[in-house]
Amino acid sequence: MSSYLEQAKAILEAYLTQKGLRRTEERYKILKAIYEDLTHFDADSLYHHLLKGGYRLSRATVYNTLELLLACGLIKRYTFGEGSTVYERSLGRRQHDHLICLDCGFIQEFCDPQMAYVVEGVGRLFQMKPVQHELIVYAHCLADSCPNRRETYTFVQE
Repeated sequence: MSSYLEQAKAILEAYLTQKGLRRTEERYKILKAIYEDLTHFDADSLYHHLLKGGYRLSRATVYNTLELLLACGLIKRYTFGEGSTVYERSLGRRQHDHLICLDCGFIQEFCDPQMAYVVEGVGRLFQMKPVQHELIVYAHCLADSCPNRRETYTFVQE
């Protein structure tokens, strides 16, 4: 079991105690799946991942647990593109940015040290001190093997 999962369990335990909430097996199974198996995921893919793993729980439990894990800082939520919501774990993740393929939905994480200079420069320009940033780059897939490439249509006036 990863040390990040152990840290996440301790944080969840403290949060549940502080808020007077129950410690349920489902919450811990969801947390384990996120910290051991998944990188970027949406609520439905998490739900189906858990079902494949033999866990029986409701979609409502998954959605409610995601909100709980957001509230205690164990996951981050991103809205990429046309309103699609994606999550990733928070612990053990270094600062990174995302490149999203608009054709197939592939999410590529990247870390470019030059971004620190860009962010610092923006802060100086507006006389502010940046403390964090999120960069999302949207692109079209150039790979011929992209399984979800959309057809490009051109309209000709008649």
